[in-house]
Amino acid sequence: MTIARTVERTAKYLRRNLRKTYRRPAPASRTNPDLVLLDVAPGVTPSGKPPVRIFLGTEPAQQRAERIFVWSVERARDPSRVYEIHLMKDLIGFNRWWWTTGFTNYRLAIPHLAGGSGRAIYNDVDQIYLADPGELFDTDTNGHGFLAIPAKDRSGGVPFDSSVMLIDCARMSAVWTLAEAQNERKSVLLNKAAAMPGIWGELAPEWNARDAEYVAGRSKLIHYTKLRTQPWQPFPSLYDYRIGPGGEVWLDLERSADAAGYQVRLAAESKAA
Repeated sequence: MTIARTVERTAKYLRRNLRKTYRRPAPASRTNPDLVLLDVAPGVTPSGKPPVRIFLGTEPAQQRAERIFVWSVERARDPSRVYEIHLMKDLIGFNRWWWTTGFTNYRLAIPHLAGGSGRAIYNDVDQIYLADPGELFDTDTNGHGFLAIPAKDRSGGVPFDSSVMLIDCARMSAVWTLAEAQNERKSVLLNKAAAMPGIWGELAPEWNARDAEYVAGRSKLIHYTKLRTQPWQPFPSLYDYRIGPGGEVWLDLERSADAAGYQVRLAAESKAA
């Protein structure tokens, strides 16, 4: 390894650690999430099923990933159904100082943002759908407040992975209040839910295939958790990137979006609250 390369890698290492320690959140600017509305496709008879509500945790640095997430929904969805994608980023009123991402606690505000009723899916922005999210939305919760895959060795000892959740907003509105989501640590609120009998139920693993867990033909969602292998390379000044498991799937999806000239179009500020 050359001296220049060693200096470059050392500089990235220092920038990463300084960013974790002294990361100052960007000023918040939005009262509610922005809404992307995917209506029933032209010429298709509406199914009559309720709209699929997806709340996406995202941030300005993830614009490229955000575009391909929405495109993945567009590609996989049922054209006879309405899909609402609420983009949760830079929301006013949250204490974000110790968050590990720009959207860490927004997931806990979903019961409030959804009006305390109905169902909602939560997704991190570093994911893509390979199957219709309507199938996840319609999954039987068997009386649980939310579904998420189990996980070991999570931060704060949380026994599940909250990066994909199907949420019963009426039931969870009393568990995760807006004030708590705005001010409490994420692990505290997730463990609070985990300690309540019957609140957490297990989600099928194909709805959150993380990195090497991806299996072609079986996985319904890929989650790119490892920062150094995220195909869209959001932080080139901090990481040396390489293509990881499922990376070509994401890149192929981006190429298809480019070929179609696809751009995310906002319908309005979300009125879910």
